[in-house]
Amino acid sequence: MFETTIATHRFIRQYGEGLVADIPDSEFCHQPQPGMNHPAWIFGHLAFALDAHAFYLGEPRQLESWSNAMGIQSKVSADPDHYPDRAEIMASWYAASDRMMAAAASATPEMLSEKTAGMLAEAFPTVADFVPFSMIGHTSLHFGQLSAWRRATGRAPQF
Repeated sequence: MFETTIATHRFIRQYGEGLVADIPDSEFCHQPQPGMNHPAWIFGHLAFALDAHAFYLGEPRQLESWSNAMGIQSKVSADPDHYPDRAEIMASWYAASDRMMAAAASATPEMLSEKTAGMLAEAFPTVADFVPFSMIGHTSLHFGQLSAWRRATGRAPQF
């Protein structure tokens, strides 16, 4: 059911890889403007979110401990000690992305018909409605922020 969503997520994932390929570890938490989301928060937040979203598809949570630093109510910090190191963030992002793609590919009709809750319910009443947003919309939104971060730090756009 989600073949196109998964293929699109893979493309977006490659785009994200390119967005950080030339960023040194020393700049992973740099904020060129106060409050601007930086690569550490963006990739950490996306890993946290995909981990949470895969839960709707039967996957166990693995990154709940990241809620304060990178959850929906978190505040971005320029302090690198506030986050895991780059290697852990990126490994967690890839792992959460892989889990979400696998869970979407094997989701049952019963899982997909489950109702969402909270702020998701109005826009995405069922899990089937929510999965494409999680894998495409949410990820793209934050990679757009990362593209703006690149420009604010004097880097060229990816495209």
